[in-house]
Amino acid sequence: MESYTNLPRWGAAIIGALLGALEPAIPLLLLCTAAILADCLTAWSLSRRVARRYPPRVSPRRGGRFLSSHFGRVITTLTKTYALIIFAHLLTVHVTGPTVPLAKIAAGAVLFWQILSILENESSCTNSRWARVARRILIDKTERHFSIDLS
Repeated sequence: MESYTNLPRWGAAIIGALLGALEPAIPLLLLCTAAILADCLTAWSLSRRVARRYPPRVSPRRGGRFLSSHFGRVITTLTKTYALIIFAHLLTVHVTGPTVPLAKIAAGAVLFWQILSILENESSCTNSRWARVARRILIDKTERHFSIDLS
């Protein structure tokens, strides 16, 4: 019966060891999490704009709502991002050394991807001047995600 009293200590020791090993990657994980959540917010904002602008073409089920299937994709994206950054951090620590900061490179790639997606979301389905200029370079997600022909 006495062995069960040590379980909280063992659990705390394991969690402490994991946090200690991954501590340098935590700021990168938090930055990527913030970018992914900001992308979700801008995608939701885009769906609301599309639903207001094209009400007969957008189904009430999709327009302006955050669906559980979308939440599942967000969780999948977060899981893949965490796995990538943790794996890159462990490679840096155990294989390449500090000369090649693979975790920072991986986090930079994820952040670039998310910032590009945020800009695409914000420039889609709006008539502001900066959005018209940005759409020359970026993809308009209105056409791609909502199957609305803009031409």
